[in-house]
Amino acid sequence: MLVSGVSSSSWDLKWLLQFVFSAFVLAMGLHALVKNTASKYFEVDATFEGEQHQHQHHHHNQRQDAMPGLLMDDSVCAVCRNPGSKKCSRCKSVRYCSQACQQAHWKSDHKMRCKEFQKQGVSQSGLINRGFKASAAVNRSTTSIALIPECGRGISRPIKQLKDVLFPYVDFVNLFNWDKPGFPPCGLLNCGNSCFANVVLQCLSFTRPLIAYLLEKGHRSECCHNDWCFLCEFETHVEKVRLSSKAFSPMNILSRLPNIGGTLGYGRQEDAHEFMRFSIDAMQSVCLDEFGGEKAVPPKLQETTLIQHIFGGHLQSEVICTECEKNSNQYENMMDLTVEIHGDAASVEECLDQFTAKEWLHGDNMYKCDGCKGYVKAWKRLTVKRAPNILTIALKRFQSGRFGKLNKRVAFPETLDLSPYMSEVGDGSDIYKLYAVVVHIDMLNASFFGHYICYIKDFSGNWYRIDDWKVVGVELEEVLSQSAYMLLYSRVHARASGLQSIVSSETAEVQPSSTEHAECLPESRTETDSGGCESSPSNSSPEFMVPCENMPLSEINSEVKREQSKDVEIIEWIMKMQGKIQIQSSR
Repeated sequence: MLVSGVSSSSWDLKWLLQFVFSAFVLAMGLHALVKNTASKYFEVDATFEGEQHQHQHHHHNQRQDAMPGLLMDDSVCAVCRNPGSKKCSRCKSVRYCSQACQQAHWKSDHKMRCKEFQKQGVSQSGLINRGFKASAAVNRSTTSIALIPECGRGISRPIKQLKDVLFPYVDFVNLFNWDKPGFPPCGLLNCGNSCFANVVLQCLSFTRPLIAYLLEKGHRSECCHNDWCFLCEFETHVEKVRLSSKAFSPMNILSRLPNIGGTLGYGRQEDAHEFMRFSIDAMQSVCLDEFGGEKAVPPKLQETTLIQHIFGGHLQSEVICTECEKNSNQYENMMDLTVEIHGDAASVEECLDQFTAKEWLHGDNMYKCDGCKGYVKAWKRLTVKRAPNILTIALKRFQSGRFGKLNKRVAFPETLDLSPYMSEVGDGSDIYKLYAVVVHIDMLNASFFGHYICYIKDFSGNWYRIDDWKVVGVELEEVLSQSAYMLLYSRVHARASGLQSIVSSETAEVQPSSTEHAECLPESRTETDSGGCESSPSNSSPEFMVPCENMPLSEINSEVKREQSKDVEIIEWIMKMQGKIQIQSSR
């Protein structure tokens, strides 16, 4: 019995050792797998110094007198602003709270600036001269300082005085005609559902006037922000695209998604068109902040920024009363065109035809006319008053409240003539060339998840297919065969003048508010993307054919009266039929 007990205990020990050894091998294998996988996405050349440093705290006023250029916090992480216990061992100038923050900062911009910090040391004067402001307390034992770009917190430079124009249009035209060969596209790593941002950053990186401004003039040197600035970060991003030979992570922008758009969140699937709008709005806000912010700049003057010169245009909403024949024109700023693709529309041109088609305001969606002092039937039409220099067209493939996505193919041209959709006959200069296409690849025809890729034309005229980090050269035929979600066009020739001169010349036509001169019935009032009123879904289809644009208003009125008489005849016929049915049922 004793021998058998010893034998069984030895077997138990043997199995225990085998289990421990197997677990150890498995753990090492998993560690190697994670390490190899992470190495595909992060290249970290600088190492951490794990040593914890003890901070000596001094009185706030004493430190402020000693180093007035520094913010008086404790040493904090350069990424998340939490207390930083580690620092870059190469430059010994930047602190972090974790390895994840160090890796993110290294990929964002520290890789390019680490050697500069190492050369110049951590002296305050050197940091300020390089365009950085110290944001943490000085550690007496290490004299290391955590740094952030000089778009730190708030406004650090004097606000510029308002001018007749905020950015001269002549200077913009020079940027628009920038003829440098540029650079080929560079892939961007997917940092977790970040394809929506990657495609937009690729499109913006090949928007010629914007890139010409960042590379030739630069924004960082004149930025008045002491807080995070989208244009500063995007300028850094463009520099890395120009210099990098392999894909990198745009974490310097992805980590600040809430700063770009309040509803955006890191790691979530977001809409590329929404991110594009938020990005343009963020850049516009930066331009206005240089002059005191949106509230300090008059609305007309806000349309003279660089961003408005690039993306801005004007829509015209024209409403014609069928009773007094009075027409009301209202204008509003546009940064893109969002068009429906429902019905028989099979091309972008047909979608634009639908966008600019006349809408019959009737029934519960009648028009309140100031001349008639009441609600009347009217015609409404949206047209492009002044076309932008960079035209973004978004095709509405996603339907609110519905699972399915509209996957129909909508053909789009390489050269787009916007003249048929303009408010007035122009000089033939509203011709555009395609330079970027965003495609949404869905799964199971779902609209709430999928993957974004894009097609980009570089400044030399070569087309590329970009799928996150994969960049492949393609022919134009492949580009034009895609089911596009967003299309970016650039004018062949810059618009002759800015928007401010256009607004000033039409001040008499611009109505003070959309509710005074074009008001729908209160119970059915719905706002469209253009700010006007539209019919409710149940009454969206017109009762009869829209007459020709050039038809006189007298003929329109007679047409309305004929249709009203037809309605009366139909109602009488229905009543007669109901009477016959009742008589037959009584028999």
